[in-house]
Amino acid sequence: MHKLGLLKQCLRDCNRAISVSSNYAKAWYRRGMVNASLKKYSSAIHDLKVALSMEVTSSGKSNIEQELKLILLKHRNVNEVGRSSSDCQDAGLPHTAEPHKVVLECASTPNKGRGMMSLNVISPASLIHVEDPLAAIIIKSCRETHCHYCFSEAPADVVFCPLCTIPVYCSKECQEQAVGDISWNQDTSLEFNSHHLVDNAKLGLTSTRCKTSNSKQIAEHMHECGGAHWAAVLPADIVLAGRVMAQYIDKRLLTGKSSAISGPNLDLVHHYDIDSPTSKLESHIYAIVLLLCLQKYYRSDLSWREESLSQLVLLICQIKVNSIAIVHMKSVDGGQELTESKGYSTASDAVMCSVEQIRVAQAIYMSGSLFNHSCRPNVHTYFHSRTLFLRSTEYIESGSPLELSYGPQAGEMDLLERQKSLQENYKFSCRCSSCSELNLSDLVIDSFCCPRSFCLGAVSESTCYRSEENFVHVSLNGSAVCKLSLPDVSKVDEDMEKVGKLFFRNDDADLKIDPGYCMSCRSQLDLSSVVATLDRAASKINRFKELIVIDDVSEVLITNALQSLEQIKKLRHPYSKALAQAEDKIAEAFAKVGDQEQARKHCEASIKILEKLYHPKHIAIAHELIKLISIKLCMGDKAGAAATVTRAEAIFLLYYGPDVQRVLPYIDALKIAVSG
Repeated sequence: MHKLGLLKQCLRDCNRAISVSSNYAKAWYRRGMVNASLKKYSSAIHDLKVALSMEVTSSGKSNIEQELKLILLKHRNVNEVGRSSSDCQDAGLPHTAEPHKVVLECASTPNKGRGMMSLNVISPASLIHVEDPLAAIIIKSCRETHCHYCFSEAPADVVFCPLCTIPVYCSKECQEQAVGDISWNQDTSLEFNSHHLVDNAKLGLTSTRCKTSNSKQIAEHMHECGGAHWAAVLPADIVLAGRVMAQYIDKRLLTGKSSAISGPNLDLVHHYDIDSPTSKLESHIYAIVLLLCLQKYYRSDLSWREESLSQLVLLICQIKVNSIAIVHMKSVDGGQELTESKGYSTASDAVMCSVEQIRVAQAIYMSGSLFNHSCRPNVHTYFHSRTLFLRSTEYIESGSPLELSYGPQAGEMDLLERQKSLQENYKFSCRCSSCSELNLSDLVIDSFCCPRSFCLGAVSESTCYRSEENFVHVSLNGSAVCKLSLPDVSKVDEDMEKVGKLFFRNDDADLKIDPGYCMSCRSQLDLSSVVATLDRAASKINRFKELIVIDDVSEVLITNALQSLEQIKKLRHPYSKALAQAEDKIAEAFAKVGDQEQARKHCEASIKILEKLYHPKHIAIAHELIKLISIKLCMGDKAGAAATVTRAEAIFLLYYGPDVQRVLPYIDALKIAVSG
């Protein structure tokens, strides 16, 4: 592993060897060399000194002494103070405390009910909340590729659950956290200490850090082992409900409380009353199956009350509505999660690097669930391992609501899509500022060009009409009507006025704009013909991108793709999401065939559109800038790449604060590449 460059895996293997035989000199020597490779020189010197004291052969001693001299020299040159930063990180030391203190309060609001707000002024990029989950579960698509406890990408030397061998863990520590204490009984078979408590390492926090009443947690996988592997079969949210229930049961048993079990009171909404009959039936069936699985594990340790099943049904409904998706950063080009070792040190390595968030797990955060949703949130959510971090992205006045995104955001989806998604998944209609007031992104995101050459007006597939109360009503195919207030005309920017001039400069009390008509000049567009043409153009661009991957490209194919892009430009609104996506696909294709100048041109065009849909300092823009940096590096434009890195880093700092290097380690790699 050391020779393959798998340093962290090698370090773990050395630790395992030393735990088996503490006087094994070679394991100490190997660990010292790995620590030296990781630039943890203090640890390396210690390990090599131990190896030297244990080595019995003269040749072995001579070899260790030579290595020790070299490392001592490096150690002096580095000018370490105590341990290096990498030592601290690997040792799992607390998160760096931030001086800004935020006092939160849960309060009720007329439009959104219960939610979180701040009792003091909050500056941008302030850490406002940190919380470990009550329970968490990896999603099925990541079961073989990620650690089932910390959810990081699984290393080459995974550790299995010793009984069921289904979960995989990145280390012995994660295994012990998830599985609990394991020992050998007299029959030389593995057994669990069924009520073993494992220390839950807490990060150093601001005053808002959520802590449970007990600083220890129940091993989460213990009750899922043995017998039928039901946890591998049932949906993730049902297994998550089982983990919450098992934790509740084990805590009661450990504290000597009554063995009669009803269920935990999470004090979270469940929306069972408005669930469909099919959804209710499904919840009841899963509750019965889960109850039987738990009974099989606990056997005679507890008795079940009549209301146990109904409580479990409500718990499943609470999990469905309140669970939060844990997402990690992933490199789309290479398919590997971004770590310290992933990055671009030379221009030749950078081929349209792009990153995105991938869902790896879901969890219940008791306080995190109390933050309401907004389609333009003032709080950014991110994760380190399984710990939730919330950070402000703008200046927030005292007493203002603190709102994060449950998924849908303005600029990413149009109004009707956002409302549909939130209704289906969370059973509410959003009344945030973006969903209650007419805004530019909702007018243009899925719109078409006005047929008049010099008109910037948007043509929509939706029906829009303005009522006497100065509200705009939007509906698609006669359904899902959304009511929006018109912003003050004096505050409307130039782009928005040009796109929907009729809403702001028309005296008609009951203005109606039908599908296919321009919102600025009422010119008509043949929607059916336009949609068919756009579908063909998008198909050709997608085909072009696919053939690039298998190196099956020709001049004719490139010409056809560019012609298709021109068709989209003529028919789609210049601020539409579809046009931004087409420009991005063309940029990626040109980057792969080596035409970096064309790639840069189309990547910049895509970013300009997205800045209209979001805003120039939105995190989505920063992710797009990473693509542009990689293209500029391939062109040899290090000055241009450096300027773009500075811009991207400024946005990332707003969303991640001092955590930016820990959550997005590739930023440092890009900085090295542009300065090398």
